[in-house]
Formats: sequence, C-alpha cells, structure tokens
Amino acid sequence: MHLHIPESLLDKIIEENCIKVDLTELVFKGENVRVYKTKVDFPAEVYSLDTPESRSIACRPEIVGEKFLELNRRAAIKALKALFSIIKVQEPIVLLHILRASKGYMVHEALKHLGKSFAEAYVRVKYEEGSIRDHVERKPKVVYRDYSSVPGNNIALLLADTVATGLSAVEALKDFVSSSSSTVSQLILYGFISEKGVKKIVEYAKEVGVEEIYVFALQDLTPLAYNNYDMPLYGPDESWWSERHELKCLGAVVDIEVLREMLPYYAPGADQPGDWSERQPRLFNGYDYEPGDIKGHLEKSLHMLEKLLEISRKASWFTKEIEEIYKERMKCIRDVLRTI
Repeated sequence: MHLHIPESLLDKIIEENCIKVDLTELVFKGENVRVYKTKVDFPAEVYSLDTPESRSIACRPEIVGEKFLELNRRAAIKALKALFSIIKVQEPIVLLHILRASKGYMVHEALKHLGKSFAEAYVRVKYEEGSIRDHVERKPKVVYRDYSSVPGNNIALLLADTVATGLSAVEALKDFVSSSSSTVSQLILYGFISEKGVKKIVEYAKEVGVEEIYVFALQDLTPLAYNNYDMPLYGPDESWWSERHELKCLGAVVDIEVLREMLPYYAPGADQPGDWSERQPRLFNGYDYEPGDIKGHLEKSLHMLEKLLEISRKASWFTKEIEEIYKERMKCIRDVLRTI
C-alpha cells in the first residue's frame, strides 16, 4: 500500500506537531543513503541518516526476526560507508556493545563487510526497577562487562544503540572510562537517538575530555515522550494522554524529504525503534544467547496502535489517509502474529 499524502496535509502535520524541518542540510548522497547535517545547540557534530532499510524499520513495527537483522545489516553497511567518507575516524576503533539490544544494529557485521579493523567491548546495563515503557523512576546499573580486547591507548569509541533518555549509554560510558585503560578521543554514536538523550551523553563525554563527538541518528533526531521511552517521528504522546487526558503532539528534527517519504507508512505517535531487543530473534546477554520476545513486541505494538488511533482522532490533522495508515500497520502486525 502506498498512500498519497496531499501537500496541504503535510503542511498541517508539520505545523501542528511542531516538526522541525528547517534544521537540516544535505551533506552526502550515495546509493540509497542520504546524510543530513543537523543544527543543534550542543558541542557535537550531529547528522541524521536515511536509508530505505532504516526507514522501513522506523515505520513498520511488524518487521521482526531475521528480516529485522538483515535490514539493519544493509542499513549499517550503507550508513558506515557514508560515515567514513564524511568524518576521519582515527584508529584503533572499538565497538562498544551495550547488551542486550545493540548488536541488533549489526554495526559489527558492517565493519567486517567494509574490511575495517576493530576491537569489540561488551557492557550490560540493567534498570533496577520499573517496567517496560517507563524510564521515569528507574536507575541503570552495570551488571556485566568485558573489555579484555580493548587496546590501551587513544581510541575511537563507536557506540551503536537506541538512545532515549541517554541514561544507559552514560552509565556504560562511565563504566568503560573507569574500567578500561583507553582514552576516548573520538566518540561516534549510531542508532535511533532522541535529542534529549544525546544532549546528556554529549555533556558527559565533554566532562571526561572526549575531543570529538559525532552523532549519526537514523532517520531523525527524535523527541522523547512523557514516559521517557517512546521516540516518535510525530504524533500524539500516548503516555501524556493516559496520565492527563490532554492531547499533546510531538515532532522530530527531520529533513522534509525524509518526512515526505515516511509519512505514508508511519502511524503517528508510534515508537520508531520499538522494543529493539524483542524485535530480534536472538540476544547475546554476555554469557549466552536468548530469544527475543517477538510475539510480545508485536502484541504490545498492536495494542499501542489501537490506542494511538483513538487519540489521533481528536487531532485537527487527523484524516482518512491517517486512519488508513493505522489500519495498514495493524493489519500487517496481525498477519505476522498469525505466522508465529
């Protein structure tokens, strides 16, 4: 299904969701990859990175399992080719895996594909209490680390992860800086990334003397919902509605062309990365592999879309086209659930 979104509706969606489409500049265009420099008010070079694969992952929560990994692998190869042509990455490169989720970004496979030499480090950060979709009261704590392969000198630290509040990444970085013998000269972030979370990471990285910080956010620099978890492209904040019964709409920092291509497939308010761990068929926890809860992710996504559809009906930008997008996404999730 490909819906046509009228230009008048696009303008209304941008205005009433406060989507920031005037902060990007195209700096790289390759085969099925575009990179935009993004204007931000903190000391890092921030880019948003668009590929057809990452666009699909952001818009389609029904993409799970081996297909999810394959799309991430293809996205990462294109993204890293672009990254290496835009910035000069010093060596040695250390890829820090924040377990369990971050290996799903498949950056380790992309680095191998591109013939890059790199070391791998592992850290697991767990939230001590609370439940899914609620980072408000929870505190992260390192429960596993393995830095045995890290060279003891100036390094470029590459971190592929979903950054919502930034608390997990900061905790992982603190642990790495204090426990390894390396000095981080360059920090490179890759993944679905919120504006609020990346500010926190950059602030910490500057405190500990990281000289160069580069951010490559997939698709857009996201807002963060009231629950400090959901990272929508645009649309209603479901957690704010549930708490206060008020309609509050959020909007990302995104290039207008990327937004135009995502709109026909993206259900407003949906969390773009989704439950990243549970979309994966297998997860490395530091000791062993365990299966992701794919069915759980799909059921939660379906329930959330049903709620978001009803909330979106109250918005002035809601139209029959928007309703069709919700219905298509829900149909696709149900189709995949029937195969499990």
